[in-house]
Amino acid sequence: MCLLRQIELIKERIFMKKLILMLSMVFSLFMSMSVFAAGDYSIGGASWDTGSKALATWDEAEDKTKYKVQLFKGNKKIGSNNSTSAAKYDFTKLIIDNGAGSYSFKVYPLKGGPDMSIQSEAETFDSDTIAEYKKSRSNTTSLNPSTNTSNTANTSTSNGGWYQSNNSWYYRKPDGTHATNWFMVNNHWYYFDANGIMQTGWITDSKGFRYYLNQPNGDMPVGWALINNKWYYFEESGLYKKGWIEYKGLWYYLDANGEMVTNTTVDGYNINADGVWVQ
Repeated sequence: MCLLRQIELIKERIFMKKLILMLSMVFSLFMSMSVFAAGDYSIGGASWDTGSKALATWDEAEDKTKYKVQLFKGNKKIGSNNSTSAAKYDFTKLIIDNGAGSYSFKVYPLKGGPDMSIQSEAETFDSDTIAEYKKSRSNTTSLNPSTNTSNTANTSTSNGGWYQSNNSWYYRKPDGTHATNWFMVNNHWYYFDANGIMQTGWITDSKGFRYYLNQPNGDMPVGWALINNKWYYFEESGLYKKGWIEYKGLWYYLDANGEMVTNTTVDGYNINADGVWVQ
């Protein structure tokens, strides 16, 4: 082989090595940018906080997302797949309803999807623990959030609390009467009709205000809530927001029904698939 041909082969090998190195760098850069664009929605640390409540907790995702959390008794699903914007969920009432046993929960970030779900270790809730939860839920204060007018319940006796009859839930106050209208139990708002039956889903109260009550627990949501695959944002009063809102530095638009809009343009502003205004 002549010297000239050997030189050409050496040049070709050098060129191929440089090309492979450059392609490797481009691929690495592309992958890092893809990961960044996708966001970090990974979660961990699923565990129980079993002080005064049966509270499911987990580590919050780095990037903003909501969560879906499901309760299990043994291998059986209990209740629905619940939504929350906080890195915790109160399962006290569901566990009271379903009795003593071994409970765990599974949770995943909504933007990450079910493939990113994690499951807690099983926690045993015995009859004594559930009795304590029932006793704790009996300490109440009555207040109508629409008018912000308080009426403190008499807690000098201990004969009040939750009970179920004909598949309906009631709350008996310490004076023996049933809770009606708005009533706060353990820092959660509930709404009872004139017969004392706890309500769930969409309601219009006696003042004409429209609210949503979580199913099946009946408590009034505050903040983000996923209802029939639509996102809403509820104020502390329980009324849903409409129009533009800012949340953690991002802007969202909620239509006249309170539903968060996606993949559209509002007032000339582009809104992406996550409901965020893209500047």
